[in-house]
Amino acid sequence: MRVQVDDCYAVRALKSSEPGKPQKLVLEKFSWLEIDGVRQRVPQTMAVYESAVFLMRDLAADVIGRRVLHGQMKTTAAFVAETRRIAELVEAAVQELAELQAAHV
Repeated sequence: MRVQVDDCYAVRALKSSEPGKPQKLVLEKFSWLEIDGVRQRVPQTMAVYESAVFLMRDLAADVIGRRVLHGQMKTTAAFVAETRRIAELVEAAVQELAELQAAHV
């Protein structure tokens, strides 16, 4: 199960191999790859997390870093607002994953 977080990121849950252990979260970034001569947008795993907080931290760093490099973020207020936006997106994605998993149990 995959939940889109932003225009080029998604989060999905991995089933725990051991009963009672918490599920792991996978942060994915979509990129364009050529497969059999056709360009396709495919998810690529960035990292696997046991904590949604660490996932949010790394996603915020990636998104903010990209915007700073492209000159789209120049103020502390923009940094704070973007960090808050990413945190809310991750929280909503984790909640949606939990609801999807509950529906498929």
